[in-house]
Amino acid sequence: MPNAEVLATGTELLSGDIVDTNSARIARALQPLSIPLVQITVVGDDLPRMVAAIRAAMARSEILIISGGLGPTVDDVTREAVAEATGRPLIFDPELFEAIRARFQAFGFPMPENNRRQAFRPQGSQVIPNPIGTAPGFLLEENGRALFALPGVPRELERMLMESVIPYLEQRFPPAEALVWRVVRTIGLGESMIDERLRDLLQGENPQVGLNAHPGMVDIRIRARGTTREEAAARAEATVRIIRERLQWAVYGEGNCTPEEALIVTLRERRATLATIEQGTLGLLGGRLAAADPESHAFRIGEVRTRLAAAPEHAAEAIRRQAGTTVGLAAEVLPMGENFQITVAMATPEGSRGLQRGHRGPLPHAAEWAANAAMGLLWRWLQEAP
Repeated sequence: MPNAEVLATGTELLSGDIVDTNSARIARALQPLSIPLVQITVVGDDLPRMVAAIRAAMARSEILIISGGLGPTVDDVTREAVAEATGRPLIFDPELFEAIRARFQAFGFPMPENNRRQAFRPQGSQVIPNPIGTAPGFLLEENGRALFALPGVPRELERMLMESVIPYLEQRFPPAEALVWRVVRTIGLGESMIDERLRDLLQGENPQVGLNAHPGMVDIRIRARGTTREEAAARAEATVRIIRERLQWAVYGEGNCTPEEALIVTLRERRATLATIEQGTLGLLGGRLAAADPESHAFRIGEVRTRLAAAPEHAAEAIRRQAGTTVGLAAEVLPMGENFQITVAMATPEGSRGLQRGHRGPLPHAAEWAANAAMGLLWRWLQEAP
């Protein structure tokens, strides 16, 4: 089974100005091929460092995918770095040049002279077309290894990845075994409690089960192997059933499902409605629910206050009565010296419930925790209510 690496380029990734989302896209795309991504390296726009990183990666792994550095400016040095790392000269491709110029003409603009740089590629490489941008990529095979260079613009990279890179890898490196991934999403139970209930699964080798904690939520990732995809899928499904049986109400969905989406679907199924009120939460609770229910089928109103007029449990009941909804949710984040106090409460026709905790992280993290905790209260009530 070949190993793959990603080399994410760009000084902006090291400065923190931009978050590297391309590596995550590449990792997800490789999963169905049973190709393990063993390392992600981030390097700035520095030619010697890039050359060293490329040589090291190609010495370790059979597949290297580079993102970024294919633009027209002087700090876009991926082409030069690959050429130097592999000992190949850069060649000018007239057909590529005309394709780039034609794209600018289609946009209604003359091509700037510096875009001519994008028509160069390492000798012996194959062009990877970019159907929605001006930066073409390229594929280079070297000593049985495959190197892909893709632009850093996320939508361009993803399009080229799925249309060119993945089909090539499927043919070049057919999987020796099938690999299936599942993600179970939970809310309202802490990581340590989930660890205790799933300890035997977490120690297994096939499927492999791991936890990924977020504020107020935990994702459970399952990777199952098999001689066929059906066999791997059956193993993964059996593990999902065990997880659901042990965690019960805490499981709100799978895959890319968010808690707000799960809540809106369940509220609509129950013909129940919801109103929220919050303070110090950056509006996350109501904002996320509103985005999940743009037509206001279940989420009727969300208020953001600079101060709650009453304790959260009373505020939840007040907003419920004011809006005439089934449920009222309140969330409050108060500064307490260098820390925060988080209080969330839920009011229903049967009464109210809530929880409170301290938080030592930054405000955005505390706000996210408060929003997820409030949604966790509601989710548990919806699952346990008759």
